[in-house]
Amino acid sequence: MADSKATEREGAGFKIIYQILVTMLVIALIPLGGLWYIGIYQSRQEWTENIYRNLVENTEHLTRSVDEWTNMNLRLLDQNAATPAILGMESSVQNPALKTMSDTYEWIYLAFTILPDGQNLGRSDGKPETYYGDRDYFKQVLGGRPMGQQVLLGKTSKKPAFILAKPIKGEGAKNLGVIAIAMTLEDLSKAITKTRIGETGFAILLDENNRLIAHGHGEVSSELQDFGTHPVLSQRNRFDADSFAFQEDDKKILAYSKKTAQGWTLIVQQDYEEAYAAANEAQRNALVLLLVTLVTVIIIAYLLARRLSTPIRNLTIIADEISRGNLNAVIKEKDRSDEIGALARAIDRMGVSLQMAFERLRKR
Repeated sequence: MADSKATEREGAGFKIIYQILVTMLVIALIPLGGLWYIGIYQSRQEWTENIYRNLVENTEHLTRSVDEWTNMNLRLLDQNAATPAILGMESSVQNPALKTMSDTYEWIYLAFTILPDGQNLGRSDGKPETYYGDRDYFKQVLGGRPMGQQVLLGKTSKKPAFILAKPIKGEGAKNLGVIAIAMTLEDLSKAITKTRIGETGFAILLDENNRLIAHGHGEVSSELQDFGTHPVLSQRNRFDADSFAFQEDDKKILAYSKKTAQGWTLIVQQDYEEAYAAANEAQRNALVLLLVTLVTVIIIAYLLARRLSTPIRNLTIIADEISRGNLNAVIKEKDRSDEIGALARAIDRMGVSLQMAFERLRKR
């Protein structure tokens, strides 16, 4: 019987301490949940918006740079096409002027002119004339376009090259031929895609057929590269309709694209891990802080719950002892100044009253 009552008392003590503990934890978890939302979820959303804005701004900036670079080269061709040295259409006079062009602009490895029949006339490198009548840029200009452009495998450099061409206009706007400049893609990459984003961010410039013109890493293959399967262009491996994150081979990237005035495509991309490195670190730090705070709250709540439940359990035991006739039980909680102390003093007074009543009964 005594063991049963002792167990009942222990069960009662167990229940109240954990009821107090759970109540305190629920109250504490409300602000902790708010801290998690503000410190982790919301900050990551803001970080994502900043990354996206940075990609867009860099893409637009580089697009303007590409347009300015292209316009500069087209003005260069227009200006030289209007000089007497070029208009004379004599290779001996044109060659020095063309050499000056290639020497002045480091990304130009060849400046040359072509007659209307496609035969090469003047060259900046002094090499024998070559037939260029089969080239698209030549056909574009002779077909009436204000400019010609083509990515191809250069006959001179034997490397992927980019060609810009303009007509040579004589009196009465007669088309005397074509003036063109050739640039290797490595040099072109250095000239117009110099902007870097962190360690892994770079830009890619593609022509209207999605072939590589310039690469921010400067890594250009010895063959013409078709980037038509790039995730940004094909929209494959996109994580959702509103996302700018893609899966490229075995890594996750963030990317944004924009068309230039010439119809080219500029893509700016960055590795996902690097872009979110600071956000992930902040998230880890916030989680550590959250866990430390949670553990601290649990410890404090447990200690406080014990401080509240232990005297209640003691008073329960004392009240049980008094009910069994033990009126000499010592109540330690009488000196407390809170409600538990008031309860302890009330139980003590009850014990004194019972003692006095028993004394009067004995005297009778």
